[in-house]
Amino acid sequence: MSTMELDSLWVFLACAFGAEVLGTMAGFGAATVLTPIASFFMVIKIAVAIVACFHLFGNAFRLCFFRRHVNWAIVRQFGLVAVLLSFSGAQAAAWLSSASMKVLLGGFLLVYTLLEAFHITAVRVPATTKTLLVGGITSGFVAGLIGTGGVIRSVCLLAFGLPKEAYLGTSAAIALIVDAIRVPVYVTQGFIPPTFVPVVISLIAVAFCGAWLGQRLVRAVSPVRFKQFVLVMLFLMGLKLLYDGLHGVG
Repeated sequence: MSTMELDSLWVFLACAFGAEVLGTMAGFGAATVLTPIASFFMVIKIAVAIVACFHLFGNAFRLCFFRRHVNWAIVRQFGLVAVLLSFSGAQAAAWLSSASMKVLLGGFLLVYTLLEAFHITAVRVPATTKTLLVGGITSGFVAGLIGTGGVIRSVCLLAFGLPKEAYLGTSAAIALIVDAIRVPVYVTQGFIPPTFVPVVISLIAVAFCGAWLGQRLVRAVSPVRFKQFVLVMLFLMGLKLLYDGLHGVG
């Protein structure tokens, strides 16, 4: 499909709005939720590029809303290595099985969230500089390989017990750095046809509205409930990755 009908556009924008609300509240997941939905409306290469632009807009607005709470030390330690390794992950995608990576990542997330839910503290991720470096390396590599690095970023940030505003602002800052690197590549490679430029422009307003509503909702949630919500989102993302990976292997 080289363009979108008006009815399809409204449905897609509504889905994007819902994905951004969830992504703002959890600090990740907007692209993971929206990419498979977008593939129903456009070819996958265009879908990945369009959602990447949307992800960039959403993270920019989240950063605006939570900029005063960003932990810049974590951003530097985590974000810089994530950017560097994303290129390696993209190269590895040519010869490694993305399906196998999804199975491994999905399984890890399911185990992690279940252990957290049952308060098995011995296996929790430690709040150390090593966690940030390893998390940045892993997140960047996985993002380049299968396009889903936010879940690992969330696991690492949760280990530091950041207040929810600091967690969301720091997560948005890291994601924005990665987006700012990959989106220009998609644009220069011609992944977004001219007929889809109006869709990209429309997503700016959708991203703002979704981020605004998400940050209003999350401010009304208690810290305990907020962590529970993030863990539930991680569990659901783990299920999705495991399903997609097993389906791909099959």
